[in-house]
Amino acid sequence: MTLSSYLPIWPLSVSPALWLALALVIAVLVGEGLVRYLRLPRIVGYVGVGLLMGPAGLNLIPELPASEWRLLVDLALGILLFELGSKVNLRWLKANLWIAFTSLLESSATFFAVFALLLWFDVAHVTSAVVASICIATSPAIVVRTVTESRAQGQVTERLLLMTALNCIYAIICHKIAVAFMYDESGTSLIHTVLQPLYLIGGSAILGWLFGNAFNTIHRHLGRHEETFSFLLFGMIAIATIVASTLKLSPMLILLSAGLIVRYRRHRPHTFLPHFGSAGAVLVVLMFTASGLMANLSGIRDSLMMVLLLILVRTAAKLTPVLLLAKFSGISLKQGLALGIALAPMSSLTLLLTLDTAAAFPDFASGMGLILMSCIVILELVSPIMVQMALRGTGETLEGRS
Repeated sequence: MTLSSYLPIWPLSVSPALWLALALVIAVLVGEGLVRYLRLPRIVGYVGVGLLMGPAGLNLIPELPASEWRLLVDLALGILLFELGSKVNLRWLKANLWIAFTSLLESSATFFAVFALLLWFDVAHVTSAVVASICIATSPAIVVRTVTESRAQGQVTERLLLMTALNCIYAIICHKIAVAFMYDESGTSLIHTVLQPLYLIGGSAILGWLFGNAFNTIHRHLGRHEETFSFLLFGMIAIATIVASTLKLSPMLILLSAGLIVRYRRHRPHTFLPHFGSAGAVLVVLMFTASGLMANLSGIRDSLMMVLLLILVRTAAKLTPVLLLAKFSGISLKQGLALGIALAPMSSLTLLLTLDTAAAFPDFASGMGLILMSCIVILELVSPIMVQMALRGTGETLEGRS
């Protein structure tokens, strides 16, 4: 046996997993530095490090296929969606119908404003509808993470969580319907155009209801054992995500609806560990870092004007209805301004909807998909700061209250 058999082969071949682990460590350190020295959200550091080390930056970590990271993102986003749902009290909509009306008007204004903008750029009607439906969503990941990190409490925070949850539901349902019309234009059978979205929405709602009730049953028996309960909940979220993928359902809709059912059946909110413990927190950091790694900035290079206008029009469409109806729904104009600004984020949910559409329609992937990806990258870096400043300005964060 030669000496070379004991030594590494030169040049060294480094596994991408090493760079991913290194990116995670650097992201956490940068995030802590942003909080301590600049008072900025950690998310900015997580996404920024992923962007810098990924193909769009220094290319230290090569582009990975979707199968390598999709389950990780689904799990992390599922945790945040369930956490979001468990914080939202749907009974509030009955007590104050103006909040429900504000949510419907804001989401409708967003859809039609984006739809009109894309038609002005001569984008096809069906493609415009798909993009407009994706743009309805407010990022649950950024909102939940920022609210948790800043320990925000108050009228604006509660409305932000509620309207974010509703926007996610609107976006997922409208996206499936719009994609069904896209299949219809491509000459696909009736199964794709009608039955598939009905199966996906109905099946996801039923599975979400089952999961929510199972969660309540387990919590009655193990709720006092916080650590054991967190592990069980994490496992249940993983099971729901995998079952949803197996049955071709929406894990996002399942876990959000499950969280809403859990909160609806409780007259008092229950405070869980943030992201349901350390394992969930690690997944969330990895998700934001992976979002940066997956960034594709070719849309900015090729269609900068459309990218910027899409962000501006979408933000204005979310802000204007909230401001107009602020006093009717029981908040001041200052609070309405903060709420409208805080509804701007786009992140993992919109990214997954974009990637799902791009996987089914290559023309979308090379066109509007790239523009949407660019919008998501910009808002992932900017919108956490917007949400933080909005909540801080209303005095609802820990820092704002002190």
